[in-house]
Amino acid sequence: MTFTKSAELKACGAYIAHREQQRLIQFLTKLRNDFEGLRGLIFHHSPLPFIDSVVSELLAEEIHLQSYFKKEMFYASNPL
Repeated sequence: MTFTKSAELKACGAYIAHREQQRLIQFLTKLRNDFEGLRGLIFHHSPLPFIDSVVSELLAEEIHLQSYFKKEMFYASNPL
């Protein structure tokens, strides 16, 4: 059994990191326009954050948007 050399492992790690960044970019570009502001903030991070932190931010934004739209619907159906 031969072991992979350290340089080969580093090359694999760099490739995996690059692939994950590309997947994150593809994921973010497919989001609805509601998330445009958050998407822009994430794209300006250097380096790009990991997907788990991005998903957490997206979930928080989704909850915020839902409460905002519910409030808007409430005020639209109950004018002063």
